[in-house]
Amino acid sequence: MTSHRVLLIEDDPLEAALAKRTLRQIDKTIDIVVLRDGAHFLEFYKKNRPVRGISLAIMDLHMPRVDGFGVLKVLQDNNERTPFPIVMFSSSEDQEEIDNAYSMGAAAFVNRPTQPRAYRAAMEHIVNFWLTINRR
Repeated sequence: MTSHRVLLIEDDPLEAALAKRTLRQIDKTIDIVVLRDGAHFLEFYKKNRPVRGISLAIMDLHMPRVDGFGVLKVLQDNNERTPFPIVMFSSSEDQEEIDNAYSMGAAAFVNRPTQPRAYRAAMEHIVNFWLTINRR
């Protein structure tokens, strides 16, 4: 199995730990880089340009400093297209937020379930589609 590097952009330490643990349970070969918020993502992206070796970014929508929309706006305003998909993973069910995320360049918007089985299933779908099925 090919090893993949995944950026996890999540401000809540408990959510980040849960996501990291779940991703490792799904695929032990995934290398996970945790970034605390959108500002850290933008710093990482700028510092590591051109960004190589990242397979996927899973980003929370609502974060302090720079939220998911802020990240997408900066990328859009700079006419940047990441060489990896950005999947919004959020508890938001607001259709306007979902539509905005897509219009601003998110590759997918996945509702973050609260039930453990559903949470794991959602993460498995993200991993299976973006790291196995999808060809980019």
